[in-house]
Amino acid sequence: MLTAVLATGALASCAPPPQATNSTGGTLRIAAATDAGETLNPYASNQSPTQQLRSALLYEGLTHLDPKGKVEWRLATDMTPNPDRSEWTIKLRPGVRFTDGSEFTSADVVASIKYLRDPAHAAQGLAFIERVNPDAVTAVDKLTVRVGLSKPFAPFKEIWANVLLPMTKAGSAPAKPIGTGPFAVRSFTAGRQSTLERFGDYWGERPQLDAVDIIEFQSQQAQANALLSNQVDVASGATPTIAKSLAGRNDIQVLDSKGDFTLRIGFNTTIAPFDDVRVRQALRLLIDRDQVVSNALGGYGRVANDHEGGTPQCGDPGIAQRKQDIEQARKLLAEAGQPNLSFTITTDGLLPGMQELAQVFAENAAKAGVKVTVDVPTVPEFLSKWTKWPVFIDFNPIPYLPTVIGSLLPGRVGNATHWDNADFVRLSDELFVAPEQQQCSIMNRMHRIEHEQGAMITPAFVNVLLPHRGNVRGLVPDVNGRPLTFLTNVTVAG
Repeated sequence: MLTAVLATGALASCAPPPQATNSTGGTLRIAAATDAGETLNPYASNQSPTQQLRSALLYEGLTHLDPKGKVEWRLATDMTPNPDRSEWTIKLRPGVRFTDGSEFTSADVVASIKYLRDPAHAAQGLAFIERVNPDAVTAVDKLTVRVGLSKPFAPFKEIWANVLLPMTKAGSAPAKPIGTGPFAVRSFTAGRQSTLERFGDYWGERPQLDAVDIIEFQSQQAQANALLSNQVDVASGATPTIAKSLAGRNDIQVLDSKGDFTLRIGFNTTIAPFDDVRVRQALRLLIDRDQVVSNALGGYGRVANDHEGGTPQCGDPGIAQRKQDIEQARKLLAEAGQPNLSFTITTDGLLPGMQELAQVFAENAAKAGVKVTVDVPTVPEFLSKWTKWPVFIDFNPIPYLPTVIGSLLPGRVGNATHWDNADFVRLSDELFVAPEQQQCSIMNRMHRIEHEQGAMITPAFVNVLLPHRGNVRGLVPDVNGRPLTFLTNVTVAG
């Protein structure tokens, strides 16, 4: 889960006051991918998209991203730094209650931050707040928290919009976490189904829906079949081919969210020959990006250039578009002593386009004599060996700055390539303290390092397609590819 606002630091105005709703919005039934290893703990490491979807409805952060990627206040209403930005004072929203009816206060924020910051908990969000000094997080009063940092950090406000950094009731995580979100848990069976009910005392604009059922299926086709047979109202995982086949049938419509969502092929730089930049560059030259968009994505995407997006306010970084060049790829592989390279690319296939991307890449690689096989383990197996796969496919729905922190710097849970580039790290340190007018220049230099020396193929930006029944009203596209986290105005007609 920060967009152009990361470079501006601007936040939207406070959310509207609570609005009572007596109308019955119905129950929204969402088909999602099976994750047998999921929990209700929003701090768990290596979370699947299904778990993150549920967490976004149950828990909230201090700030939040709206569907257009703009940062807005959530559980906080203000954050003020000291002169060198090494300490921040957070003002909390009054009148917020947890779903168990208890009051949300500064004690809960202190407990949540300290839980996240404790390495023993292996929280996935830890990397994003590594500069927080856990011994310098204190409650000043009931609605004020002071957070000291080990190093100055300018985009402090923006980073708390990350879905991996929610606030929970002190002492409730990880066994029975309690949040402040618009929905509360009615029932939960890992790998099968979650039923969430509207929280009547939610502080903000309350959802019109009475409940949300998240029903898990083994495959994307099974989700589509469930939608066709009216077992569900939304299929959250649909490939472009499936989405096209569904559109117009049984009154099914397709919501198209365009943004900077990416699927990425990662190379583990601790394993030969992927530690050799020549090999990584050769493999980047093998892929036909136009074919990825047309075949793997069914035309629902746009070509990317082996660096992450999320900085549209900076314009074109001025890097020539990489195109398929089989002969140059052969030459680089020969120079690296790998003329007959073969390897396996691993994906859990959890999201639309993952397996299709792997197949297109395998077909492209064969043109240079590179043999690529595709392995599709179960989700639990894939996540249990995260950071150990030699070549893998993952996804990135979040903007550039949290991408840098979470998956492009060394030692991060999200950095399964183990890429460690000293120049990139140095520039990231500059970015974290740079004034607004200098940030674009720094980010564009970072993009160039990704393009020339990085450990991932980023071939395309992917549209997120959401087939749904025609009686579902109020869905909105989201630039970060998570439209099902915005259900306030959604209804399901009888």
